[in-house]
Amino acid sequence: MKRILRIPRLFSALCCFLAAVCAWISAAPTAAADDETVPTYRVGYIAVPGFFTKDKAGTFRGSGYEYLEQLATYADCRFEYVDLTGVRTSTSLLNGTVDLLVGSTSSLLDPRFLRSEHSIGRTPLQISLAKGVGSAPPELLRIGYYVNAYPPAFLRRELDRFYPEGGYTLLPYDDFRTIDDDLLAGRLDGVANDGLHPQRGAKPAGNLRMVTHYILYRPDEAALKARLDDAANDMLTVTPYLQYMLALRQERRGAPLFLTSEEKAWLAAHPHIRAFASPSQAPYAYFEFGVHKGVVQDIIDRIEQDLGIQFDIVETANNEELFTRLDRGEADVMCDFFYDYNWAHQHNMVITNPYLTVNYVLVHRRGRYVPDDPIIAAPRSRNFTHQYIERTYPERNIRYYDTDEDCLRAVESGYADIAAIKSISAQALIYKNGLFLLEAENAVVYTQGTSIAVSSRVDPIFVRILNKEIAHLDPTLIQSDINRETRAMTEHAPVTALIYRSPVETFALFLVFFLLVLAGVLFFFHVRRSHVAEISRLAYLDPVTKLRNERWFEKELPLAIARHAKERAAGRLYLAAICVRQLDYYRATYSRPLLAKTFVGEIHRASDALPWFDIFAVAGDRARLFMLWALPQGLTPQQAAEKLAHSASVVPFGDVMTRIRYHVSALRIPKAGTLVIPDLMNTVSTTLATARAQNQPFVLFDDSMRDQLAWASKIEAIAPRALAEQEFEVFYQPKYDLQTGALVGAEALVRWQSKELGFLPPGRFIDVFERNGFAVRLDYYMLGHVARFLERRIRRGLPVVPVSVNQSALHISEGGYLQKMKETSEAYGLPDGLIDLEITETAFVDFKTKEARENSRHIIDELKSYGYATSMDDFCTGYSSIAMLQNLPMGTMKIDRSILLAAEHDDRSARILENVIKLGSDLGMKILCEGIETEAQERLLKELGCTYGQGYLYAKPMNEEDFEAFMETHLNENGSARS
Repeated sequence: MKRILRIPRLFSALCCFLAAVCAWISAAPTAAADDETVPTYRVGYIAVPGFFTKDKAGTFRGSGYEYLEQLATYADCRFEYVDLTGVRTSTSLLNGTVDLLVGSTSSLLDPRFLRSEHSIGRTPLQISLAKGVGSAPPELLRIGYYVNAYPPAFLRRELDRFYPEGGYTLLPYDDFRTIDDDLLAGRLDGVANDGLHPQRGAKPAGNLRMVTHYILYRPDEAALKARLDDAANDMLTVTPYLQYMLALRQERRGAPLFLTSEEKAWLAAHPHIRAFASPSQAPYAYFEFGVHKGVVQDIIDRIEQDLGIQFDIVETANNEELFTRLDRGEADVMCDFFYDYNWAHQHNMVITNPYLTVNYVLVHRRGRYVPDDPIIAAPRSRNFTHQYIERTYPERNIRYYDTDEDCLRAVESGYADIAAIKSISAQALIYKNGLFLLEAENAVVYTQGTSIAVSSRVDPIFVRILNKEIAHLDPTLIQSDINRETRAMTEHAPVTALIYRSPVETFALFLVFFLLVLAGVLFFFHVRRSHVAEISRLAYLDPVTKLRNERWFEKELPLAIARHAKERAAGRLYLAAICVRQLDYYRATYSRPLLAKTFVGEIHRASDALPWFDIFAVAGDRARLFMLWALPQGLTPQQAAEKLAHSASVVPFGDVMTRIRYHVSALRIPKAGTLVIPDLMNTVSTTLATARAQNQPFVLFDDSMRDQLAWASKIEAIAPRALAEQEFEVFYQPKYDLQTGALVGAEALVRWQSKELGFLPPGRFIDVFERNGFAVRLDYYMLGHVARFLERRIRRGLPVVPVSVNQSALHISEGGYLQKMKETSEAYGLPDGLIDLEITETAFVDFKTKEARENSRHIIDELKSYGYATSMDDFCTGYSSIAMLQNLPMGTMKIDRSILLAAEHDDRSARILENVIKLGSDLGMKILCEGIETEAQERLLKELGCTYGQGYLYAKPMNEEDFEAFMETHLNENGSARS
């Protein structure tokens, strides 16, 4: 029976399949026929961001593209798009390459073309300036323009408002490509053109006026024009504001800020503006300790920075006081005024365009029923109250209060059912005032624009200036201000907010916490008695080596010193420290358990074998061991260190016997007086660091080291004050061409003229500053002085030479180093290569990994992109010289004088120097040798092919005044290094 039932089902399914195939076959020719009836038109366009672009994936974007696609729907046609960037567009239309053009201006009155009835968009007529012209425009600007687009009289009428009469000249062009070429070649300073035809060699500097763009057709395409005009009429009837909506979809940026000479003069004459702003509306606008803050103030800060003025904003208690004082004329500006001309006239104000859109939401009690006829709390003297609340709710239902906080408190207390509050302020005010029984709805009930109101007593030019500035503001930055201020308010909400918002969850959390604490207390008391000794042991035991730790040593050391009172009184009690040379190598070679087992065994053997070896402990870094020595009569600390090092000189790592060397330091315990144990341990650690830095097997802390530490401490203490008072002076040591003797540059060297210590050469303080990091601040100080020195001479029209400035190795790991160097370069605008950064090869100590090499190359490339030249200082003094040459594209190789001194007396060293010079020359580097003091050294360098020199043979370092006089003498046609 089942098989019989399957046959009708299979037959039915087969019939359905055959019917579908037949339907598809019969429908296919019809679809093809329909496709053939839809016409396709070729549209020529110029690629312009925001209007018409095509990315690498073939995707079109822009308001012009979206307009045409919607137009195609209404015209029942298709468009194919042809990029005419860099091509004569009029020729492409006339010869039939394209059927229509988009992006042409209304002033293009060429009778050869038909123009669409409706515009496709509007863009500003711009003045665009070549690179570098905007910051320092020449006395006579050469401005190009396209003759077929704009008449010269029209352009002069617009340009005269921004440039003085006779301050520019108009140069006509009949194609855009020639304008581009002349801009790039420097034959033009700028171009006047619409926003749809940007020039490659210029950047928009300001808008002159708006121009309208149309679709152009050939004269024989009247039918096509009529078809698309009819379609545009239908489309714009349905969506009248289509062009505006499409423009808003594109990325919005602020317009260039372009002020007339009259506007600039007005701002210069009015640097301070008296102003009011709304109080008590955090984070929108509020005062904190008399200082205005919030979103409005963030925007005002941007306006002040752009216009070079300051709004002196006065605090008021509430809106009623604010408007009373405003009406009395106590301020010239209201920073956040309701965008309503009638409201402005009532207060004798003139308003700008809105710079901010603010939404209002309703706030009510959490979980409470809101009646159909609610009582609403409203702030007094607000335009919002008049425009929305008093028009929406009957007078009997309105309760008036001074501030938004008062309105919210009235709702929480039950005196009102709802309040209407700015959406960006509602949640912040609830958190700030602890009104956690309230909640804000998501629905927006009213939207207002926020503008700046200017008193009618003030010159209307200020309103026009502010409108330009508001158009210049970047909307994305304004939204960022809103997000930041709102987030800051919610992040600082009190803990009580969590309790009120989520009482059940909060109670559960506290209950769990209480139970955990209770369990922990019970567990503690349960194990305390049986484990107190173990806890104490663990507190003083290193978990890896199982040796006593530094904490235990500090606790036990006073007791041990007291036990050895006799040795202390005799001056034979010493605090010592020891570390393994090249410990990092052993850590990288052997496993941690093997290292711990081996060295711990050696420590115990030494302690057993040396009777004067008393208590010991491992430091927190496990790289040092602290010891107390009670030396017998006749055994010196150095001999004790040698015995200790010898006893553990051969160490077995597994089956491999390895010879180990050590650094040891010792400090004699004072014979009498109170001891500060942490100071003693710090001192012996510092002495051990000195032994490591000097590669010495033993260093005893003595009076000279005490003096060095005291000296380092003293200069560290006064250095910040000395830097602030500019006690550090810049000296310049000239550099010369060895062949011609010509002055080719200088090196900036630091000297310290200290009020407390007198004149200090760098050898007295540089090493200390490198250790404590102060060298970083000193480098920026030197760089700033050199940049200002060069900038002053250039501004006065005096000749300059490149000056090199040393850069500490600490910069390479400094956060934000490249950004600071970029800001310095941009601040002074010096020609590229005028400041040469001398970087030692020790700054880049690791070229073993690809990441390290790429990071080093990135730093040098970025510095060069900012306009700095770079030199490889102290070449041949380290171990990574060749790696630096391979990875870092520096411009100059500066050879250290040590290899020059060696080459004078040793043929092998001379050959090395010769080949180093040849290697640098083959790499296209400038070769400079420092420390030249004799004519024999100079001759040797010349013979070996060295290019430049520096040293006392030519000139000693000199202060800025003497160096300027030196340049005047040597920077002439016959000036010589040896003259």
